[in-house]
Amino acid sequence: MLPNSNVLVLVWDKIDEQEAEANGAFGSSNIYPEKLVEINPNTNAIVWQWRSWQHIIQDQESGLPNYGIVADNPQLININFNPLQNGDIMHANGIDYDNDKDIIYVSVNAYSEIWVIDHSTTITEAASHSGGNYNKGGDLLYRFGNPLAYDNTFGEKLFDRNHFPNLLEDDVLGKGNMLVYVNGVTEEQSIVYELDIPENFNLLPNTNNEPNIVWEFRNENLYNGIISGAVRLKNGNTLICEGDYGFWEVTPEKEVVWKYNGFGIEFWRAYNYELTGNELSNYNLNN
Repeated sequence: MLPNSNVLVLVWDKIDEQEAEANGAFGSSNIYPEKLVEINPNTNAIVWQWRSWQHIIQDQESGLPNYGIVADNPQLININFNPLQNGDIMHANGIDYDNDKDIIYVSVNAYSEIWVIDHSTTITEAASHSGGNYNKGGDLLYRFGNPLAYDNTFGEKLFDRNHFPNLLEDDVLGKGNMLVYVNGVTEEQSIVYELDIPENFNLLPNTNNEPNIVWEFRNENLYNGIISGAVRLKNGNTLICEGDYGFWEVTPEKEVVWKYNGFGIEFWRAYNYELTGNELSNYNLNN
C-alpha cells in the first residue's frame, strides 16, 4: 500500500519465445521478467507501471536489439544472466517503497541483487531512459548485492539469493539503513545484513557500487534457502524470520535473547506490532 492509498504490485510479464529471441534473450521458451504495476483500488485502473523488459541489455547477438557491453551499462539488466529453463529468469520476491525519495526497492533473487527504481516517472518515462526526478527514466538508479550480475569486477559480492529489502523507518535504530536476509544457498549459511544506503545514487561502470555493511548477523544454525526476512524492533533488537524454523531476536551486540520454534511450519516473513498498537485495537488482546 502506497501513501496515496494505491496498491503497488509485483507481477510476471510474460514474453513469448519468439519475442524473447528476437530481442536477444536466449536459453528458455517463454520468459517471465518482472513488472511493477500501481493500481487505484477504487477504480482498478493501472495508473503507473515499470517493465524490466524495457530496460534490458544483451551481449550475445550484435544484430539484435538491446546489444551492448554489459559492463559499460550498469543501469541496464543483462537479460541472459540467469537463463533458467522454466522462464522465471529473475524471481523477484519483495518490494519496499521510500516515500522521501519516491523510489522502489526490488529484491531480485535470481540475480542476487536489489534494484532501485524511480517511481516519480510517468508511465511513458518509466518505459524510457530519461525523465523523472533522477532523469534516468525506468533505468536502474542503483543496484547492489552482486556486481557479477552486470559484469562488474569491482566490489565484493554480498548476496547469495536474497529476500525482503526492508528499509528501516519509524525512528528505529539504524533509520535510513536497510535490512536484507541473504539466504546463502551456496554455503548453506544465511546472513542478515544492515546496509548503509547511499544518499545519492551514483551507479557507475568499473566501480565498487556496493553499500557499506553497518551490521550483520550469522550463526551456524541460521539457514534457510528460501523465503525469510528481518525487521528492527523498537528496542533496537532485530527480529529474524528463518523461514523453515521460526524466529530469532538478536541484540545489536549479536546476542540471541529469544527464539521461537515453529516445528515445521514455514514462515514467509514477520512484522512486529506493539500489543497496545492501533493495528491490534480490534482484537481485544488485553482482555
